[in-house]
Amino acid sequence: MSKFLLFASSLAIAALANAQAADPNPNANTNDVFLDNHRPLIQKKDKAPTSRTVTGKVVDDTGQPVEGALVTLTNEKTHESRQFITKKDGRYSFEDLSFTIDYELAARYKDTLSDTRKLSQYDHTAKVIRILQIGSDANSPGSEAKKEPASEPKH
Repeated sequence: MSKFLLFASSLAIAALANAQAADPNPNANTNDVFLDNHRPLIQKKDKAPTSRTVTGKVVDDTGQPVEGALVTLTNEKTHESRQFITKKDGRYSFEDLSFTIDYELAARYKDTLSDTRKLSQYDHTAKVIRILQIGSDANSPGSEAKKEPASEPKH
């Protein structure tokens, strides 16, 4: 039995020597074999956002930003509203808005209103941008700003 083990081990050594002699560079094909855990990393998918934001700018009819405009976001389901007063650059921002609710967005500056813009529950954009224009633009029908009716004097 020991002669058989001696013969088998010498055969294995001879086969290993022949394999090394046939391949002068044993590390040339290491891409085919993974001997450790250094596999390419699998990219994880980003989680879908759970809320959305709407940002934008309030501009006048010449495209200049309006400071001090009051932007109102209204939940069409509950009629609750949030308000934001624009700064020097005319920008506003509302965060943590639901994807399952429709919203209306409008701006007011002094006695002039912008057109009402909608945020639909069917639009699944996470970061919505809306430009609200105050004043009138004669070149585009339907975008004329509305004047708030003056209160009637009491008699």
